[in-house]
Amino acid sequence: DAPAILVVGHQTDGKSALVEALMGFQFNHVGGGTKTRRPITLHMIYNAACIEPACSLVTEDRGDVEVTLEELQEYIEAENRRLEEENNQFWAKEIVVKMEYKYCPNLSIIDTPGLISAAPSQRKSSNSLAHAARQVESMVRAKMEQKEYIILCLEDASDWTNATTRKLVMSVDPELSRTVVVSTKFDTRIPQFAR
Repeated sequence: DAPAILVVGHQTDGKSALVEALMGFQFNHVGGGTKTRRPITLHMIYNAACIEPACSLVTEDRGDVEVTLEELQEYIEAENRRLEEENNQFWAKEIVVKMEYKYCPNLSIIDTPGLISAAPSQRKSSNSLAHAARQVESMVRAKMEQKEYIILCLEDASDWTNATTRKLVMSVDPELSRTVVVSTKFDTRIPQFAR
């Protein structure tokens, strides 16, 4: 079986951008707040004959449904919008996509919603934000507890003193034996090293 990688990080840490860099094309919104409200499982399949990505949405009622990249993007955006409008909700049920492409490895990647950490002043004033933070953390923790997943822990390099994603990952994988830690946005550190 292809390895399964669970991508974990806070909002705007670069999870979707990293997933798309591994895939070679964009399939979801990137950057700025909470975009992913359901985990997205991508079963990537190497196929030398697929010059363009061939996408299928795996559904319970209709099985594998071939979709264009644009239709896939529209479906994911519609789901994210629907959940945002339904009281800022998240849903643990995965959107499952099969992707065949000449430039991708045999690999399964699960892109999770970004962990939410509000400033202390926001935490006290917003019950809905605190509820959303607990909802996402519980969902991500449940996924991390599945021992067959390799955990890809993303941390924003601009704030190394606040490694809250790693703390959560270590509550499930204390020795980081099945975890890879990636520092994103490393370009923010280049001026510091230049000095």
